Order: sequence, then C-alpha cells, then structure tokens
Amino acid sequence: MKTFGIDASSANKKEKTGVEWHAYHVIQHLKQIALAEDERVVLYSPTPLEGELATLPKGWSSSVLKWNFTRGWMQGRVSWEMLRRPPSVLYVPAQGLPRITPKATITTIHDLGFRRFPQYYDGKTRSTLLKTTARAVRKARTLLTVSEFTKREIMELYRVPAERIVVAPNAADAKTCRASTPEMVDATLRKHRLSKHFFLYVGRLESKKNVQMIIRAFELFRSTRGVGDPFELVLVGKPGFGAGEIKTFFERSSQREAIKVLGYLPEEEVFDLMHACRGYLFPSWYEGFGIPNLEAMACGVPLITSDILPHREVAGEAALFANPAETEDWVRAMQRLVEERGLREDLVAKGAQNIKRYAWKSTAEMILQTFRSLV
Repeated sequence: MKTFGIDASSANKKEKTGVEWHAYHVIQHLKQIALAEDERVVLYSPTPLEGELATLPKGWSSSVLKWNFTRGWMQGRVSWEMLRRPPSVLYVPAQGLPRITPKATITTIHDLGFRRFPQYYDGKTRSTLLKTTARAVRKARTLLTVSEFTKREIMELYRVPAERIVVAPNAADAKTCRASTPEMVDATLRKHRLSKHFFLYVGRLESKKNVQMIIRAFELFRSTRGVGDPFELVLVGKPGFGAGEIKTFFERSSQREAIKVLGYLPEEEVFDLMHACRGYLFPSWYEGFGIPNLEAMACGVPLITSDILPHREVAGEAALFANPAETEDWVRAMQRLVEERGLREDLVAKGAQNIKRYAWKSTAEMILQTFRSLV
C-alpha cells in the first residue's frame, strides 16, 4: 500500500492567509482525484479537521497528532510519527519540514523574500525562515514552488538543479469569488459604511507589502480630486512586521478620514468588497506568486499591481503595472482607472482570459503526479 502523508495543519487554521489558503485548496482539489486501489492519503493535524476539510473521500483518513505544547508540533510530534509510521511520501505544503522525514519528502517553497529583502522581516522570523528553507532544500527529494520566477530564485540562491524543482502554481478560488450576490455585496458595504467609490488592498499590514506607499499615493490622488470627492482607500488584513509605523503614518495622514482600516475579514466579505471596489491595489515589494492578482481578475475587478517579475508572469497583460518605489506611478494608475474611458472594461476582459491559465485542479493533478513519481 502506498501512503501519501500530508501536513494539514496550515490548511486547518481558522484565519488563513496566502500559504494557508494554498494548502487548503491543494488538499480540497486532491480529494477530487480518484486514488488507485493501492493508494491512500493521511492528513496530519494537531487538532481535529474542521469544516469541509473534515469531509474525506474513499481512501483518505485523518490522523490527529496531539501535542500539549504551543510550539514544536512539526519538529516534535510529526518527527515522532515519521519515526514510528512513516508514509511512502510526506508532503508539507509550507517549507517547514520535521527533523525526521521519510526518504520521499516533498515541500513547497513559496517565496524567498527574506533573502532579497531582509529589512522587511523581524530578526526571529528571518532566522526561522533561513533555517527551515535550508532544511527543506537539504531534506526534500523534490521541491515544489509556485512560479517560474521562484524556481529561478531557488536555483540561484540555493544552487538547486532545475530537475529537483516542480512548478505547481497557485490559482484563484473562482467559485468563491463568483459567489457574491448583489445583496451580499450591499450588506457588506452597509456593515462597513462604504460606498462603491473605493480602492481596495487586502493583505498583511506590513512593510514588505508597501502599505505606506499606497497611503501616500492615495493622499496625492485625492489632492487632485477637489473638495467632496467620494473616493476612499480600504485596507483589509492583519498587522505584520512594521504595522506600528504604518499605523502612525495612517494616523498622521491628511486623508485619514477617507482611509478605512478594517482588519482581518472573513473570505466572503473580502470577495464582496472586491466585487464592489473601483480598483484593487497590490503594491508588494516582493512576492513568490501573488494570488490576489488572480483573485481580483476572478472577481471582475481592474488591477493595479507592482511592476515586479512574478506579477508580470502571473498577471500578463491584464493589469496596470506601477513601480513599487514610485508613488507617482500609482497616482497616475489610479487616475487612469477612474478617468480613462473603456480602460476598466478592457482590464476586466483581459483578466477573465488570463485566469484561465491557472486552476487548482491542474495544480493538484501535478502534485499527485509528483507523489506517484517518488514511489
């Protein structure tokens, strides 16, 4: 019997961001693929699986590896499980592997921003990422990654040969994106006291996401609009490294009353806001892929994204690109989106075509094929 063990701990978190959503969607779409008679899948987690994650098809099972401590589950409890009952293949969707692994181990390296922009990480987080990524490169037989850009980064920074790396890209959850009805959108707008005249940013409020620049760009955009302009900037997400500086910058902003900081919101509300906004802003300094690019397109929202290589790869011609270091670039892009006739419709149409290049189903099939190639 071939056993594929999958770490489901990140997918099982109540509040998910990029890596957690990646793990969740990969697992959910793997479930839709029929296993061979001699194959089975085990999902490892420190607590019982919740929601749709707990629905398991034929050949799948859950293994709750209890751990009485707040830290060390992967290094302690999962390592012990690998020693006692190692699967044929172990797959960890994030890049933090246990100390003890079977010979056939796979993990996903999502980005290497901590190597390229160390100043945007606190010392402890960067140290952890350096150690876990080095261990992943050393111990995994095959490395998955989410873009051709990140594959090149791994090859350059860790000297990994191309044949050890498989690109299994992210995608957008198009079904959830399209689930918002006009009534749902209106209800979310009323809840947060918003009109439909706003630009939207969704992500951690942290330095590497370049949030301060977006606030400054919005100030300059509003300064060109005159008294009584209805446009607002809406920021959605949990605080991260540098959030204190961002908060201070926001509180001192000349347009503070027109900037709404909503914190973390449920996925459904995020997509409601995407459907309603005039434009989605994605100003990151660095990304491994950039799922929000595709989510905006899936929701039929025009996108302004930072002009960096992974965004060029993912967004194609379906976005306005702006230099993350040039505030005026973002001001001009926002002005174009509001004022240029036909631009919004053109970007939305191109986005609808672009997202067809990415599907969680295809990614899951690629990952399962990688499992099978190792046994």
